[in-house]
Amino acid sequence: MPAYLARSVLFLCSYFPLVAIYCILLVGTWPLWAVLLLLSAGLASLLLTALIFHQLRRANVAYRRKAVSVTRRDGDVMAYVASYIIPFVSFSLTNVQQALALGVFFVVLFVIYVHSNMIYVNPMLNLGGYHLYEVEIEGNDGPRMYIARERLVRGDEIRFVALDNDICLQA
Repeated sequence: MPAYLARSVLFLCSYFPLVAIYCILLVGTWPLWAVLLLLSAGLASLLLTALIFHQLRRANVAYRRKAVSVTRRDGDVMAYVASYIIPFVSFSLTNVQQALALGVFFVVLFVIYVHSNMIYVNPMLNLGGYHLYEVEIEGNDGPRMYIARERLVRGDEIRFVALDNDICLQA
C-alpha cells in the first residue's frame, strides 16, 4: 500500500473532530450538506484508517526489534488540537467565499501534513486507544515514530510493520 495513501487518509482522519463540529453547526442551515460532509469526509476517513491499519498488519512482514530508547509523544496531540482545530470552530461558513477559503487552507495543511512528520499527530488515534512513541530501534539509524496500543518502555521487544520509512505501526 503506498505510503502517500496512508498519510492522506490519516490526515483526513485527524480532522474528523472538526468535521463533526462543523456538521453540528451546519445541520440547522444546510442539513443535507452537513450529513454528506459527515458521511463522506468524516466517517469514511475513520473507516479507511481502520482498513489501512488492518491491511498493513495482514499484508506486510512484521519485524521484531528491541527498542533502545523510548519517548512518549502523546502530548503533541494537544498542541495540534489547540493550534489547528479550536481556531476553526469560530470560523463562519455563511457564504461560498468563506467555504472556499477554508478549503484552500485545508489543501495547504494537507500538503504540509502529508509531506512532513506531522502524520503521527492525530487525535483520533488517541481516541482509538493508540499511543505515540518516538523510538530508536536496535540496528536502525535514527528514531522512528511508533504507533501502538500497548505501553512501551526502553528495552521492550517490539513487533511492527512499516507504515512509512520513519513511522511504524504495532503489529
